[in-house]
Amino acid sequence: MDRGVRAGRHPHEDPHHPHWPLAGLLFGFVLLLGLFSVHDSSTWLHIRTGAEILARRALPAADSFSYTAAGRPWTTDSWLADVIFQHLDRSGAWALIAFKSVVLAAAFALLLPINAGSPIAAAAVLGVGAAAAWPGLAETPGCFDFLLLALLIRVLRPKRALSWAAVVQVGIIELLWSNLDGSTAAIGLWLAGLKALKTVAAAGRKDRRRGLALAGAALAGLALNPRGPAAAAGLFAGTAAASWAPFSPVLNLYNVLALAGAASCWICLQSEFLLAMTAAGLLALSIVLPGLRPLYALAAGPLISVALGHFAAPWKETPVRVARLAAGLAVLFALHWRLTYAPLGRGGGYGAPRLDGALTFLRANAVGGRMFNEPGAGDELVARGARPVFVDGRAELYGPPFMKDARRWPAAFRSLAEAYRFDYAVVFNRRAGRSARLLADDPDWRLAYADDGALVYLRRSGAAGWLVGGGPRRPLDPNRLWPEELDAELSDRVRRGAALRQLDRWIVQAPESCQALLWKAYALDRMNLPLQAERLVGLASARGALGRDPELQALLAFVLERRGRAAAARPLYEQAARRARRAGGRVLEAEIDLRLARLRRQDGDGRRAAALESRAQELFAQAAALDREEAR
Repeated sequence: MDRGVRAGRHPHEDPHHPHWPLAGLLFGFVLLLGLFSVHDSSTWLHIRTGAEILARRALPAADSFSYTAAGRPWTTDSWLADVIFQHLDRSGAWALIAFKSVVLAAAFALLLPINAGSPIAAAAVLGVGAAAAWPGLAETPGCFDFLLLALLIRVLRPKRALSWAAVVQVGIIELLWSNLDGSTAAIGLWLAGLKALKTVAAAGRKDRRRGLALAGAALAGLALNPRGPAAAAGLFAGTAAASWAPFSPVLNLYNVLALAGAASCWICLQSEFLLAMTAAGLLALSIVLPGLRPLYALAAGPLISVALGHFAAPWKETPVRVARLAAGLAVLFALHWRLTYAPLGRGGGYGAPRLDGALTFLRANAVGGRMFNEPGAGDELVARGARPVFVDGRAELYGPPFMKDARRWPAAFRSLAEAYRFDYAVVFNRRAGRSARLLADDPDWRLAYADDGALVYLRRSGAAGWLVGGGPRRPLDPNRLWPEELDAELSDRVRRGAALRQLDRWIVQAPESCQALLWKAYALDRMNLPLQAERLVGLASARGALGRDPELQALLAFVLERRGRAAAARPLYEQAARRARRAGGRVLEAEIDLRLARLRRQDGDGRRAAALESRAQELFAQAAALDREEAR
């Protein structure tokens, strides 16, 4: 008889017990997912908030990070997590990333023994759940939600009589939850309430007292944080997470788990009331709060594996089956690497800073005055810039109208500049679509710094305008995807010298910039200096940024194409297009498709060229429709 099977009982009703080889395998898999995960820019804010709490020995009561919302009431719902993050960040990003990964791995491994009858099936489903939860595996206070939910399920799920020890454990878990991530701690109170309700309804007087004490302990734990029960109100303030849509709005692991979990709730409602109601509640909440989808993926795992036990005989833990599971998890991790980490993991946020060069320039030149920044850059500027920002990621602080204008800043910049009198601007260098076109074309603004990740513009009439002077506009605009604009400059002997000097200044100012090297290589090729150009192409190709930035990959392909190396350019274009598609970069993908169409026509493949051109026009139309929708 397989372990866990007893006469007259279903295997999943056995008590929890460890399965160390499988637990170690699952722990290692989730640990790798955490180490190679997406990053979140809000981590910067949590780190800075933790530093403020330690410095003042008190929680913040009003905003002090921006000049547009300065003095408005604001505090944190995750003070304990903020302080922990701040301490870990002192040792470097690796410490916080590793800590977060261990917390997540422990959460999934803790739920493995729930289906004692078929631990291999449980490990497989939990592994799929971890892969589906990838948007929530970032360095945010939400990482603690996984562990605390798993602990609560382990404490509350057993069908034995409720003990006073369990009451105390639930109170401690809820107390930690309310201080680590108060906005989601209401979920723990809800679980404790379900258990208390079931205990009071079905037990004797003694157990009823324990049930009522359980609800009271959970409520006390929620209330024992600096904000009291009000912290839980943040649950509906907008729990955000990365989107599954770049891969497919329909066919993705989360949707598979949602359907399987819903069916499992129906199958197991009577035998596994707590698990079924936990998964059903989180599934319902995730409809209006997409940020809870990763937490649902965790809760659905053990429920689905238990439901499978109703239809399939338990699998014995043989070495061959464990090896097959390990191979399956390895394939799942490879898919995660290719579909998630490669296009999204190093694109920005904590662990992948993009503003280091811009901040160094600002400090070195003592640039002061009022700064404009886009919302995505605000969190990193708050943590690393030590200067008031225009806006950051705290949408609830600024309000919907302000955030709408801030997000559509390329169209609203002139009105914003008139209202707030910016002296300088720090924006991301998004070359596809030219997000900084308005700044580049405005005669009162001059580009002062550029690298692969960021641009700094100074207002000539502003506090730091003396740095750019009153001379003529420089010919180079790095906020372009293709360097073809250099053709007009290089064809004129007078303007050629100015363009080359600006390219050299760009390389000296941002020596790690691949774009600067590739643009200079393109210029040298146009001047019939192929050996010097080849050297610069080699230097740029050896840098890591080219392996993770589809814009830079497309730029390298363009330079190779113009050098007559179409065979080498085509696969680079195609790889860049795939990465742009997975990252949701419609404009970039469209631009690349047009380049590929040109190559196909040169090869005589008019049919495929026409298909690529049609696809490009469709992507341009989709991007324009999204812009119009956001403007509304």
